[in-house]
Amino acid sequence: MTKHHSQQPAVGGGLSIIRYWATRTLSLKGPKLWQTLNHKSACLSCAWGTGGQQGGFTNETGESMQRCMKSVEAINAELMPAVQMQLLRKRSLSELQQLTSLEADRLGRWSFPIILRAGQSHYERIDWDEIYSLATAAFKRAPERVASYSSGRSSNEAAFLLQLMMRTLGSNNLADCSDLCHAPSTVGLKQVFGSGTSMVSLESLKKSDCVVLVGSNAPANHPRLLNELIKIRDRKGQIIIINPIEEVGLVKFASPAFPLQSLLTGSEIASLYLAAHPWE
Repeated sequence: MTKHHSQQPAVGGGLSIIRYWATRTLSLKGPKLWQTLNHKSACLSCAWGTGGQQGGFTNETGESMQRCMKSVEAINAELMPAVQMQLLRKRSLSELQQLTSLEADRLGRWSFPIILRAGQSHYERIDWDEIYSLATAAFKRAPERVASYSSGRSSNEAAFLLQLMMRTLGSNNLADCSDLCHAPSTVGLKQVFGSGTSMVSLESLKKSDCVVLVGSNAPANHPRLLNELIKIRDRKGQIIIINPIEEVGLVKFASPAFPLQSLLTGSEIASLYLAAHPWE
């Protein structure tokens, strides 16, 4: 029952990161968390190669300490005990819907399939035979009635197999979480630049002297970007932020990749912060 976009604590001062890491990595399940953090894998939150083939806190380009609080929180959620069926018997769907993202996450992780049947108020556990039966019946419908929805946390290989299966069934109704996350930016980019895909790469940022961020909440959702912004400021580059809300992490950001200059006091991000007022 994980949702990692909204449960991230504020990422501003260095002390908040220190407390956050300490409470999780020094807890009883801390050793297991550290073991998982050092796996050769991609980040469970953003899919960036924070372990890659280098393992641990080193990414594919050889940069060290490429872990953020979102990554630790995502792994911490995966190590939660399994949700107990009696909890779902006690709590109705309407009650579960009242939970915050963090509260839902703390209920535990899914370890068995469930279903909400028509007219019912509580989830019900089902076995795999029934799942296969439901799926088989659904796949036999007309292709235009069949659709898929996948998570960005799945692998490229899984996504390839899913789209291959859907096209074999004659359906082109392929959707994933990026359809929701990036729909506004896709429309905006296409109108302005003629392409709905991003044209800025990390390699480009490494060569930039000035970066403009408009309406960004990168400290919470894309903390990997902040390391590049810190490097730009270190070489006397300019970071211009245009955002109605003053995001603390876009003023100062504490990154474990720069422990001496950043983690304790925070690194300067914005050289100019324009808090524009949107039209009412």
